[in-house]
Amino acid sequence: MPPALKLITDPIPGLAPIPEFTEAMSALASGVVIVTSRVDDRPWGLTVTSFASVSADPPTVLVSLRSAGATARSIAVARWFGVSILAEEQLAVARHGSEPGAAKFLERFGDAGDDRSATPAVAGALAHLECEVADTVRVSDHTVFFGRVRTARAPNAGRPLLYHRRNYPRLATPAAAHPSTERSRTWLTN
Repeated sequence: MPPALKLITDPIPGLAPIPEFTEAMSALASGVVIVTSRVDDRPWGLTVTSFASVSADPPTVLVSLRSAGATARSIAVARWFGVSILAEEQLAVARHGSEPGAAKFLERFGDAGDDRSATPAVAGALAHLECEVADTVRVSDHTVFFGRVRTARAPNAGRPLLYHRRNYPRLATPAAAHPSTERSRTWLTN
């Protein structure tokens, strides 16, 4: 006979406390994307930084989403998701997609000329990927979706929207970012 089941509510010993972990992770600067799907047959987008390229051959990406959220549930059913890589000037859509508890319908940010796409795209994004779910892995309260990239387009030039320490900093201009380039180049060639 199996032992009685017991609900464990105490933290797992040896793990970092959640506030310390989240503060440490905020030190990692990342690009900002909107993961898109359809909810109630309307375009929907969730702002995430937990997105990465997995492989170029075959083209594969991953995104980690809260399993109980509307985005993860809609992707699990449809087996498709989009990823719009945001430009620096798209802070409004990033904030819209990250508002806790709010509906994240994208009509006002959507690409109107995007009727042929399998997934909604954010207008003006630096790039958009359409992904078919290849695999999923459940980890704690999140689901990691691995997507085979079926279409990839990067129609807009520009600078990426970044997220660091719970803020959206801007990249320095190239001249300001590398003021000692000439001196370094000279040193390297001697």
